[in-house]
Amino acid sequence: MTCQSLDRINMDEKHIKILKDLGFDISQKDLTNDYWKKRAAEALALTTQDRDVYGCLDHTVGEGVRIFDIEGTEYLDVTGGVAVRALGLRYKPYHDFEASINDVVHELPGMDFDAIPQTLLAERVAGITPGNHKKRVIFTTSGGRAVEGCMKSAMDLTGRRRFVAFRPAFHGRTGYALALTSSNSKHKSGFPQGVDVIRVFYPYCYRCPYGTTEEDCSLECVEALRYALEVEGNDIAATVMEPLCGEGGLIVPPAKAVKGIYDLTKEIGAYFMSDEVQAGMGRTGKWCAIENHGVVPDYISMGKAIGGGYPMGASIGPAPMFTGGARHSETFSAEPKMSLLSLWIFKHLEDGEYLKKNVENGEYLKKRFNELKDKYEVIGDVRGLGLMIGMEIVKDKKTKEKARKLRDSIVKNAVQKQKLWVLGAGQNVIRFTPSYIITRENIDDVTDRLDKAIREEM
Repeated sequence: MTCQSLDRINMDEKHIKILKDLGFDISQKDLTNDYWKKRAAEALALTTQDRDVYGCLDHTVGEGVRIFDIEGTEYLDVTGGVAVRALGLRYKPYHDFEASINDVVHELPGMDFDAIPQTLLAERVAGITPGNHKKRVIFTTSGGRAVEGCMKSAMDLTGRRRFVAFRPAFHGRTGYALALTSSNSKHKSGFPQGVDVIRVFYPYCYRCPYGTTEEDCSLECVEALRYALEVEGNDIAATVMEPLCGEGGLIVPPAKAVKGIYDLTKEIGAYFMSDEVQAGMGRTGKWCAIENHGVVPDYISMGKAIGGGYPMGASIGPAPMFTGGARHSETFSAEPKMSLLSLWIFKHLEDGEYLKKNVENGEYLKKRFNELKDKYEVIGDVRGLGLMIGMEIVKDKKTKEKARKLRDSIVKNAVQKQKLWVLGAGQNVIRFTPSYIITRENIDDVTDRLDKAIREEM
């Protein structure tokens, strides 16, 4: 169904009273976007916010794919919390289960002591990841830390210190993960390189740097990696690859390229790691997106949707993962409540056949977007797997010249005028990672709103 307005204007007195009881003098007159954007800008360090586009979200209301700002404006959300909210906002069955376990001990140091929920979750995670080899799991508090857990394990087990990564790529903004990232110079400029990286182009058929098409491709990208290893050194701990390039532009690599890169990685005795932080947890129709490419990775990093809105990630690797104890740890590690919630999400997604639905709804979303592509010269490509879709904005289809400013203006129009809560990715791509509960009617609504935004900005 399409978004319907709730019977409210903005935050109710109950939630204002909660803030007052916590010591803050806040009233209805303060509930404006301008007021809270200014206050946030004066208190929060600048990170990834774009306050010229987005208002201040209301944390007290929302349902499914319906999201509200502090002034009561309703939006249709196709970000899914940047792929975090698999089941949308305030999903009642999830909240009911969470209420039933509020009396469990929330804080147990899972890296130091065992508890049943964490063990069961580790078994579940190992069971849904590809391959029948012996695996071990480490739980973390973010996707970036999950990436780093895998990297440290690969270095520990191989004795090697270098990695293969791609351009573009996004694996996180901290330490070792940042060394692998190359989707925006703002992420890295001025920061030291944490580990040595051999970097080659990500398989990007729409903009193949070798001038080929997918039909006449001779795996030039694989040969480019082979050459790089020959001249830069093949002492690689692991090749780290997104099975669907997210932040870099929602790029779907051809399976034969992924297989070629995987085979070359194994040829030099290195591990292969799939970064599933954004594309995993069933978003593409498989528990792990790498399954779409037919290879079995040695390492997998997970995050975002696995935590059900709580900060959780997972590093999955070959047993025993580390050469000894105390080689890797952090304070928080899938505490009992979070583990139980994650187990509930796995079961609910499975029982509700959401992976199948993601494929079906993803195909319908691409179909509707391809109708827009046929209509507008500025839509160069529509691509994706399941509910992870990218729309590339260009100046014209023939030259494929990137239309960065137009992409930005379309996103701003979509948010502010069409009330479509959406994000960009890469330099000129619009990203769609909606919650799994999105309906065909929602998708039609998304298409209509996006159509208006593009038409008004051309």
